[in-house]
Formats: sequence, structure tokens, C-alpha cells
Amino acid sequence: MTSRSFLTTILMAVAIAGAVSACGRKGPLEPPPASVTSTPGEPNQATPPAPDKRFILDPLI
Repeated sequence: MTSRSFLTTILMAVAIAGAVSACGRKGPLEPPPASVTSTPGEPNQATPPAPDKRFILDPLI
């Protein structure tokens, strides 16, 4: 294998891995706490955010 084809293979593998890797949190979007508004006289029924689940690769991010 020549060095050019080896380099091309490595770059393609990195590009494919980057394209299929997920980044972010799983689940629905959460609005910022300040954007939650309620009408006067209506109780605020905001639910507390779910606790973060730690993942083994979190320190790398």
C-alpha cells in the first residue's frame, strides 16, 4: 500500500467517524429558565430539569 492510499484511507475513516458520531444530549430541547413565562394568576408548573447522566467520555468534551 502506498503512503498516499494509506493517508486517504485514514482520512476517509476519520471523516466517516466524524459524520456518524453524535454530539449533544439525547432528548427534547429545553428552553432557558428565564424564557418560561406564565400568565398572572396561573400557577407556575415548571418541572425541574432531569439530572445529568454521566458518560465515560464526558471529561474529553
